[in-house]
Amino acid sequence: MRISIFILFTYLVCQLSTSPVIILPPFLKLHEQNVITIVNEKSVKSVVQVDHGGEKTNKEIQGEVQTISFHTSSSQPTAQIMIKVDGKIELNQEVPVRPDVFNIHIHIDKTIYRKSEIVNVRILPLTHAGTIYRGDLSICLVNGKGFVESSTVRTRRVDETNSIISEQLEIPSHTFFGDWMVKVQPVEATSKRMDEMLIFEKVFQVQDYDLPNFRLFGFLIDNSNLDETKVTIEAKYFHGKPVNGSVHVYCREVGSSSQDRSHLNHLKSGEVSVVESTIFIIIQAQ
Repeated sequence: MRISIFILFTYLVCQLSTSPVIILPPFLKLHEQNVITIVNEKSVKSVVQVDHGGEKTNKEIQGEVQTISFHTSSSQPTAQIMIKVDGKIELNQEVPVRPDVFNIHIHIDKTIYRKSEIVNVRILPLTHAGTIYRGDLSICLVNGKGFVESSTVRTRRVDETNSIISEQLEIPSHTFFGDWMVKVQPVEATSKRMDEMLIFEKVFQVQDYDLPNFRLFGFLIDNSNLDETKVTIEAKYFHGKPVNGSVHVYCREVGSSSQDRSHLNHLKSGEVSVVESTIFIIIQAQ
């Protein structure tokens, strides 16, 4: 009995000691080179077979540390990988195939929009290695009812001279209010399971709102010249947009509390443009 147990234990130890270590990626990168590494205790022959949507790879390699590199380009969501080491099947399983997209950062210029407004979008797609993903991306707006606005569907990719995608998407004039989103995903993500992993969204609201009241600031600049005083007038909406309009500056004596402007001196007026929300006014002593 003890001899049988010893023989069984010795057999298991031998089996464990001779099993190769196979380093397999969690998924195969679509349209890119993929690498599988096999580590053996001694130099043996390994056969790696990859079947991906009709694309077949069959490679033989000899050595203790074996590295196999191959390319995948089929649209199928999985690939079948079988590895034989020294004539024995050590691995036979399916591995997912997907674009090498780790994250897609989406930035928009506002959080609330009205009908017919333009959504300015900036997109930064990154791979698992932290580099720029340069494959095709599908970009669109999804309305408050969950439907894709077909007029906003775009296909873009980051060109070689940039690191981001800039796009303008117009909200239709006749549409639903509520929570909308910018949706971005790789074009190659055709499988439903892969879509859920590769869809990136940025939520915003579409409402019928009026522009809020603006803020008006006036600043006096210290000046050693007693004959004139420089005043800075700044007018902006609460969301940061400059106010387009005119400004009038009045002056009264210190201590005066009257709200009647008829006795005030109208010193200066000026136009405030959308581009420049700050106007500088020089008030000269009379």
